[in-house]
Amino acid sequence: MTVYVLHFDPPYLHAGHYIGYTPDETAERRVREHTECLSAGSPLVKAAVAAGCKVTLAHEFPLAGRDFEAWLKSRRDTPRWCSCCGNAVRKTPDPEKIPEAFRNKKRTYPSSDAEAA
Repeated sequence: MTVYVLHFDPPYLHAGHYIGYTPDETAERRVREHTECLSAGSPLVKAAVAAGCKVTLAHEFPLAGRDFEAWLKSRRDTPRWCSCCGNAVRKTPDPEKIPEAFRNKKRTYPSSDAEAA
């Protein structure tokens, strides 16, 4: 699984970046789906491509899951993670440093035996 950052040049309306997730080891397939405007691609990336923006894979975070993707989006500081914006490539933070609200949690449900008691 991988979280990735796409950079739009020039920015498309309000968006200069797109953050995505793929269960694959690399983002290559997902980036191709986005840039070739396939049905599985993001509407935002499709619109940026249609508007003539150059879309570049700016960074990949290998072994990062959906929890990291949600955390990264919530920060609203994507340019700090983008090598195309002149920032150094950053490592995926230690999962313990990601706030609890964004960590994947296994949900537990009461068993039918507990409900009967």
